[in-house]
Amino acid sequence: MLRGRDGSGRSTIAAALAAQAGRAVREVAIESGADADRKLRGALRDVALRGDVPCVTLDEISDDPSVRIRIRGVLDAHRGPVIVRAPLAGELPLAPGYAVVELPALSETQRLEMWRRCLTERGVRGDAADELATRFPVGPGTIARACADLDVAAAGTDTAALAHALATSVRQHRSSRIADVANRVDRLATWNDLVVPEEIADSLREMVARLRHRRTVLETWGMDRVAATAQGVTALFQGGPGTGKTMAAGVIARALGYELWRVDLSKIVSKWLGETEKNLSRVFDAAEDGEVVLLFDEADSLFSKRTDVKTSNDRSANLETNYLLQRLDAFTGLAILTTNFGTAIDAAFKRRLAVEIHFPFPDETEREQLWRAHLPPQLPLAGDVDLVELARRYQLSGGYIRNTALRAAYLAAADGKLMGQGHLERAVKALYRDQAKVATGGRME
Repeated sequence: MLRGRDGSGRSTIAAALAAQAGRAVREVAIESGADADRKLRGALRDVALRGDVPCVTLDEISDDPSVRIRIRGVLDAHRGPVIVRAPLAGELPLAPGYAVVELPALSETQRLEMWRRCLTERGVRGDAADELATRFPVGPGTIARACADLDVAAAGTDTAALAHALATSVRQHRSSRIADVANRVDRLATWNDLVVPEEIADSLREMVARLRHRRTVLETWGMDRVAATAQGVTALFQGGPGTGKTMAAGVIARALGYELWRVDLSKIVSKWLGETEKNLSRVFDAAEDGEVVLLFDEADSLFSKRTDVKTSNDRSANLETNYLLQRLDAFTGLAILTTNFGTAIDAAFKRRLAVEIHFPFPDETEREQLWRAHLPPQLPLAGDVDLVELARRYQLSGGYIRNTALRAAYLAAADGKLMGQGHLERAVKALYRDQAKVATGGRME
């Protein structure tokens, strides 16, 4: 039994074990469907007839108790050696009596040694290993795959070029694991784009500092003994629509040089028992491979309060919440949750938050800054535009100001004129009308 995360080296160890016995290893996947046990039995028989050692992967096995019982029966009845690859957590469909090898995450020193070894085997100097070991807390399997993908002739001998090529390969392997349940956000805002009170900006800078100085605080200063769990950074951004929560996540990702991935809850949540937890596990595992910011927009739908169990749906929802609580304790990456209603978040999640930031509705001064930020320099403006008056008269959040500015630009383009105060006023009034507001003086959030 080889237990570990994807990329931890389970396949390599399986092949090495079989080679020690003078045999080859052959991968056997457990398929879905009612006849999964019959197909597994046939695959194990075919591998044994070839004289190979079967390696069965349990990462995607169904959580349906009846399916797991049948799978266990097939594995227990198999005559001969069998290697099983399994995740670190979760119940195993096997009778007691198996040998277990757990593959924990590598330390930075171990990653450095692995990078150097793999690069040396490719005939490349290991000068880029220090940077890669720090940036990507990946397992030996991922390191080996990245080095195998390296086009030495194209990358040349320049250390920066080698590091860039290898980092690109690591990102591609990571992206392939989460692309079907999350969407990468390519356009990220900067600090200059963000209009928030100074105390909010300070809290955001603190988040960036946590990531940049985590090794110093946890390893060098020994604070990992105090923070035995929840060594990652999980933040809750709470506030009304359009107050800058999602933009702030992009600003943090850009400041760190990370990728921002927005989790698609419609693809994460499944009606099948255990599938939601598996999808979440893939997302969190990929984020822990380094340089990823996970964004859970409208997080209250997933991190909601647990309820009294009255139906099977209540039990399933509580199981998902319990899994998330356990996974956040072990999470070492960066995740940002956004919500309009912080009261809907389970209190146990809030105790696991490293940062909780409340984004207020912008005041008049901030609204003026938002108007200026959403009117780019190349936009042809008439001389009568009065942003101070717009900020005073219309109580709009940043999201609505963005939409109104874009709407006014289209109105000006349709008129064939410079965008003036009249276009902005028309766009604002159209916005209030669309929201079924009789007066145009009320707050829009």
